[in-house]
Amino acid sequence: MAYNTGSDPTLAELITAKFIPEMYSKDVFMATRSNLVALSAFNTSFRKQLTKGSKVWIPVMTEGSTTEVTPGTESVASDLLSTAVSITIDNWRYAASEVSKLIQIEDIADYLNKSAEQNGVDLQKYIDTSVGVLYSTLASSSVYGQDGQTFTDEIFRALVEGLDELDIPDENRVLIGDSSTKRDMLDIEKFISNNYKSGEPVVTGKIGELYGCKVLKSNNLTAATTGNYGVYAHRDAIGIVIQSEPSVNVYNLGWKFIEARIVADAAWGADVIRPTFGKAFYTRKS
Repeated sequence: MAYNTGSDPTLAELITAKFIPEMYSKDVFMATRSNLVALSAFNTSFRKQLTKGSKVWIPVMTEGSTTEVTPGTESVASDLLSTAVSITIDNWRYAASEVSKLIQIEDIADYLNKSAEQNGVDLQKYIDTSVGVLYSTLASSSVYGQDGQTFTDEIFRALVEGLDELDIPDENRVLIGDSSTKRDMLDIEKFISNNYKSGEPVVTGKIGELYGCKVLKSNNLTAATTGNYGVYAHRDAIGIVIQSEPSVNVYNLGWKFIEARIVADAAWGADVIRPTFGKAFYTRKS
């Protein structure tokens, strides 16, 4: 080739002999980040109740009744406490990567920091996936519709009606679907009119809002046969306790010629708290 002629030693020989340093691109293509939505969608307020041990017990209230007042008759107290539920810390996971001594010397792309960041994302994705497994267990494992169904306005309204009939609070409800759900919802005129005429960007998994609840997209749902298990739920349907927040540590393993090993780890637990506070539905494809 023309650029490598006309001199001796040639450019290629100089590069091979390392007289001319190789340059590394500073642009690092991070692994695809699936939308991480579970921690924002469900109840994570129980962390402060975990002081020791690996389990948090949560009292669950039940509906009481009223009695007609009869003068001279003593009132009778109702027992408003139902069976307590618990969240067990049963996940402790890590993600790790390493940088050799030579890589650290020659590195211009900052592989060390990028690896630490990616390890943290990998952990967060696993947490999101572990919560998604619980969606299909809500409502006594009853899933709305047929596997592979197209998501429609009728399905959305039926899910809303189901929670309404159980007196589930309207606020703090969320619908979580997948990419096929998002595509199907683009055919729902109400949804398009409500969310896309403003021209606001879609961020952090949120693709809009309809019928008083946030609509989120996740690529970390549990697969059925044809589709995935999406969910329509109140935030108190599932509780998440992060016992040890995702953290990144860097260790020098010089005796192995490893300049740094990056280890990110986290400990957490997630369980269904109010089974009637949500219901899964089938999506069109996984």
